[in-house]
Amino acid sequence: MMSKRIAVMLIVCILVTQVSFGDVWEDIAGYEYGDEPNPCEQAEMLLQETPINEYDQVEEKLIAVAASKDATQAGKAIACRFLQQVGTERCIPAVSGLLYDEILSDYARLVLERLKCEEADKAMREALEKTPDRVKIGILGSLRERRDEKAVKSAGKLVHSSNSALAKAAIQAIGKIGGKEAAECLSSMKPAEKLVPIQMQAMVECARSLSGKDAVFLCEKVLAGTYSPCRIAALRELTNADPAQASPLIAKAITGSDIRLRRGGLGIIAGTRGERLTRDMLDLLDELSSDRKAELIVALGARGDKAALKSIVEYISSEVTVIRDASVTAVSKLGDAGVVKLLLGTADSPKLTASVTKTIAGMKADGINAVLVESLKNKNLRKAAIQASIARGCTEAVPVLLKLVEDKDPEVRKGAWTGLATLADGDDMDSIMKTVVEIKEAEDLSQAEGAIRKVFSRAENRSKCFKVVASHYEPASEATKGVILDMGAATGDSNALKLVRDAMESGNRKLYARALRVLAKWPNESAAEVLLKQAGSASEMVDRIVALRGYIRIAGMEKAGLTGAERMKMLKTAMGLAKRNEEKKAILAILPRYPYPQAMAIAERLRQDRTLAAEADAAIDKIKQSTVTKTIKATASINNGNVKKSLDGNIGTRWDTTRPMRPGDWFMIDFGIDRTVAGLTLDAAGSRGDYPRGYEVYVSFNGGSWGKPIVSGKGTKPLTVIKFPRPVQTRFIKIVQTGSVPGLFWSIHELKVDLR
Repeated sequence: MMSKRIAVMLIVCILVTQVSFGDVWEDIAGYEYGDEPNPCEQAEMLLQETPINEYDQVEEKLIAVAASKDATQAGKAIACRFLQQVGTERCIPAVSGLLYDEILSDYARLVLERLKCEEADKAMREALEKTPDRVKIGILGSLRERRDEKAVKSAGKLVHSSNSALAKAAIQAIGKIGGKEAAECLSSMKPAEKLVPIQMQAMVECARSLSGKDAVFLCEKVLAGTYSPCRIAALRELTNADPAQASPLIAKAITGSDIRLRRGGLGIIAGTRGERLTRDMLDLLDELSSDRKAELIVALGARGDKAALKSIVEYISSEVTVIRDASVTAVSKLGDAGVVKLLLGTADSPKLTASVTKTIAGMKADGINAVLVESLKNKNLRKAAIQASIARGCTEAVPVLLKLVEDKDPEVRKGAWTGLATLADGDDMDSIMKTVVEIKEAEDLSQAEGAIRKVFSRAENRSKCFKVVASHYEPASEATKGVILDMGAATGDSNALKLVRDAMESGNRKLYARALRVLAKWPNESAAEVLLKQAGSASEMVDRIVALRGYIRIAGMEKAGLTGAERMKMLKTAMGLAKRNEEKKAILAILPRYPYPQAMAIAERLRQDRTLAAEADAAIDKIKQSTVTKTIKATASINNGNVKKSLDGNIGTRWDTTRPMRPGDWFMIDFGIDRTVAGLTLDAAGSRGDYPRGYEVYVSFNGGSWGKPIVSGKGTKPLTVIKFPRPVQTRFIKIVQTGSVPGLFWSIHELKVDLR
């Protein structure tokens, strides 16, 4: 029962669709633009649902609309649009009739343009003889795209039309259609003078469809003219058709005075292929001035013909900078592994070595590094090979460089150490250190120490690398031991600390002094105990000062894992040991960063020394400011989320109005408790123009009752210092901005409060 119902529903749907199908096309025949409902939308949907094997039924109805005398112009245009999708040869008679209508011609020819048959071409050729000029231009465009060679004769008749747009379209069509008949037509025509460049372009276009003598003939005609863009294009086509004939013409372009033609010639050299042109251009090089020689060398490099490589390499040794640089550019593009040794062999001066290094560094071919490593073993090439290896980042060279640091030539040794400093990594450190501990010459040792410092600085795991270095400490020279100790400060782990402490107890005065200074730069708090001991018991005053300064430094170091109480204890201890004002000032400089009550007590104590009063007062003010800043709450009339940035102690951050300042913008602070305030400083130095052009300052105990402003004024520079007539006790302060400047925000990078 259910299956019968489904079958009935399908039959009904099919009948309805067929009825609708017929109605839609009838509606299109009578359609005028703007009619509602628009039958085109329904027709589009029906066409999408129609199987391809039923398109012939749709085409019949569309042909009927296109051929109908009663169908509207809009209906016929829409029928052509659908025929572009479903039309076949059957629709040609009906559509051809529309070619003669100035409005419908464009719709009709687009249908014919996609039909791959002679009948469509014929229909458009026939219409070309009888239609208005505007229609002819469109038909010529379609025949041009279809490359209908039979249309050349008809198009040729239109070349001398008084309508320049039609004549131009005819010339362009003939050029695009191409072939021998088109070539004869183009070469013999004599168009109006303003259309000669169009004729030249068409001849170049036509030449692309030809070969041999026919293409050469057209190119020569264009080259005999004076229109540079077409001459360049013709020269390119001639190069493809007859390189032997094109070559002297390209040479003439490069040596001539027409800059556009010269650049075009260089572009042809760079963009085409062929042994003949490469050979001829290499022969031309010696005839050119330096600048033009350099241009041609670069073009030959871009050409990619390796036959030019040997000749170009010779110019790398040129004394003329522009030629040498051009050769470097060219060889870096042409060169492969086979030319590396040839290049290295030319590097017999600093300038040439620099050029060769730059060339090899820029080469992209495979196998370059392998040849460099091999060249390092050749005594005649190794100096330049070292420089090239460094420039390329050739890490494969490291094993050979390790051997070259023992070469008899001091220049080679120096280069090898430079190479190791750049190319080696932590995994190479053991081999490097084995060599370093055997060095006797001071100059070599200096270079070696510089290398191990750089390699160590790049090590991914410094603790592991230092452990390797430290294993060579005992046999190392005193100078090298000092370098190893310095690395300990960069490591900062327990192994490094033990080595440094052992050095201090070695009985060697120089090593003791070096180790103590290393501890003074230690990166964490683990050295504090040793430094404190030395600060109090070292035999030399200078050592006690170094130790104390290192101890103070660690106490103030933010990265040290110390509590506030531990820092204060260290600073208090340091103050007890400090005999000189320099160390006491160092303590005062640290205190404001940690504004604990103990910090204030230390500063107050140091203030009693008249020679430290100024520094102590400054520290006390900063501690107060920091203490207040940490408790202040701020709000603003705008951008309230960023108010904390004006109180974070970082001049690089700011609060701002996010738009140009306006009268009525305000910024308010709440101390949380009553404070005695003598003034404010608004620092906008990081945004120099963003200071308030006018201001009023209000105070309140409850944040609601403000009264009259206690002070008002105008900002004139990035640092706006506001002094109150007298100190005021208050909890809330509101700064109201009263000025305006187009394009400038009101910003506060740091707000400082003068507390009493």
